[in-house]
Amino acid sequence: MSRAKALAWAVHLYTMSGGVVGLFALYAAAQGQIRQAFLLLVLAALIDGTDGILARRARVHASLPHFDGAMVDNVIDFLTYVWIPVFIIGSQNLLPHIAWTVFPTLAALYAYGQTNMKTDDGFFIGFPSLWNGVALYLWWLKPADWLALLLVLVPSALSFVPTRYLYPSKGMTFWRVGLYGGAAWGLLLFLLLLQEQPASELILLSAIYPVWYLAASFYTEFRLRRA
Repeated sequence: MSRAKALAWAVHLYTMSGGVVGLFALYAAAQGQIRQAFLLLVLAALIDGTDGILARRARVHASLPHFDGAMVDNVIDFLTYVWIPVFIIGSQNLLPHIAWTVFPTLAALYAYGQTNMKTDDGFFIGFPSLWNGVALYLWWLKPADWLALLLVLVPSALSFVPTRYLYPSKGMTFWRVGLYGGAAWGLLLFLLLLQEQPASELILLSAIYPVWYLAASFYTEFRLRRA
């Protein structure tokens, strides 16, 4: 085996490790160990946020043209960004009724069914199924029923609207703020999840990055449509 192929397989194994982490996050969620499940989901998101950069630098497609790492990545993403977070939302009664979890599930299935879900110029089309973040803040904040429904139904609806959302690890727009801000956000979430009950002020502080991400995405869409 050539050095290039060995490196490519190493990157693919790194990607696959996110699936293993996701599996143990599911075990933890099924046992009611929600904080541990979210800690593992943060780790899975870290792997997901860095494996693409490594894959492009290692030129994995050129070395292993018959193995589709992007397909593996999508399978893992659906586990860690959709199935497990939605399972947590339902099993922890974070919505008025478990039937409401049908909406994020259908929205995510639609999103992943689109052939242009990820564009070549570095955007997601439609809400990028970041249900792990939605589930985490629902679990932390336990908002009123109407607000919890709003936080689930609005992103679900936005999954069907073909607007651009930033892809920090791949795109060119706001990529430095998106990438480094996302890394700082992930670190803060990890530190907060190490605590049994973090201060509500710190939880709200951690929400600055996802709010910025949505605002920057909407601004980018507005600017590109005007252009």
